[in-house]
Amino acid sequence: MASENTFVFVVCGDDEHIDTLNFSIRYLKHFSKKRIVVITDLNRNKKAIEHDQIVNVKTPEHLNHHQASIYLKTSLHRYLDTAGTCCYIDTDVIAVSKDVDTIFDLYVPPVTFASDHCALREFSPYAVNCDCNENKRNKYRQLDALQDKHNPNTSIKDPFLQDKAKQLIKTFYLQKRKPFRYGLLMARYFLSPRYFSLDDEFYYDKRKEIWHFADGRPVLYSISGYYRKIEKESFFRWHKSRQIWLDDTGENAYIAYCNHLTEEIQKKFGIIVSDKDWQHWNGGVFLFNKESHAFLDAWHDKTMQIFETPAWKTRDQGTLVATAWEFGLQNHKRLPQAYNFIADYYKQNITFDRDKGFSTDKFKTLIKPFFIHVYHEFGRSDWDVWQAIEALLEKSVKCEV
Repeated sequence: MASENTFVFVVCGDDEHIDTLNFSIRYLKHFSKKRIVVITDLNRNKKAIEHDQIVNVKTPEHLNHHQASIYLKTSLHRYLDTAGTCCYIDTDVIAVSKDVDTIFDLYVPPVTFASDHCALREFSPYAVNCDCNENKRNKYRQLDALQDKHNPNTSIKDPFLQDKAKQLIKTFYLQKRKPFRYGLLMARYFLSPRYFSLDDEFYYDKRKEIWHFADGRPVLYSISGYYRKIEKESFFRWHKSRQIWLDDTGENAYIAYCNHLTEEIQKKFGIIVSDKDWQHWNGGVFLFNKESHAFLDAWHDKTMQIFETPAWKTRDQGTLVATAWEFGLQNHKRLPQAYNFIADYYKQNITFDRDKGFSTDKFKTLIKPFFIHVYHEFGRSDWDVWQAIEALLEKSVKCEV
């Protein structure tokens, strides 16, 4: 069917990526009625792809597997019939809704991407080879040492007790979302003598300001005065409303920001990215068709060039930024977040509640994803996001990676 809409994956080489692909394909088949195609170079693969619609493309031999995957991803229009709309998805993007096929209704030529989970200056050190990440690491190692020195909770080494501390913090977080119940809890706290019993697992010693597990072991110490001690000994400052540490530049002490990517784009391609804090696109999900060829050719050509440029890392997202600005698409219509919901295990703002669903802002707003982009820790069984994904299908679809 010439106008058939198609989902397309790309994979090359590594067994881990093929395992991830096979898992994601099972989910997409479960929820989608559309055609699904895998583009690969079979000569690079050891493990079998568990799918029957495969397009085999010989990639340049001098490319490593990672580069070969990017080679295929940025030239998909050369191997597919683009009369219909095509939707590329990374292997770590998992379909989680019966309405995933509605993504094809959102295509706006020449290409349609979703936003990334960070802005351009934060992404920059991961796209080019600069010293900014290492410089930032050197700074926050100083902060980590100060926290080890002044935060009494770092003395708790038992993983069981560390997990219990997280459970305790989460309990209070959930209680605060229900003002009436939280008010009753606080009333009970103030009426308690020295010891306040939260539940069967936790009690608080008011005099020593220590939370204990039921068997008496400390799980969480008060950190009153902790921030002031660190500020007194260093240039770090605690931002109370944002709940983050700031360094001597006034920026997040744990995140590197720079303009080196935009500088390299101008140097390499003569393209000016005037908005240094532009919210760039994420390459994990995008729509394209016959009107996309010029854009994809330009993206592919730039990406092949940076493979030979030491200043650039082996990625396709930096060249995607360059191509978007080259084509004047910086304000182009984007896919809603629900179609590429980026779940990063290491980002604390990603929260999941079995009753309410997903949120990135402490449940001020809710997101019901169509696709979940598992950015780190794919298959991690103790992660509530992964547990929610696994719960969608039968045990036969359990992840084996």
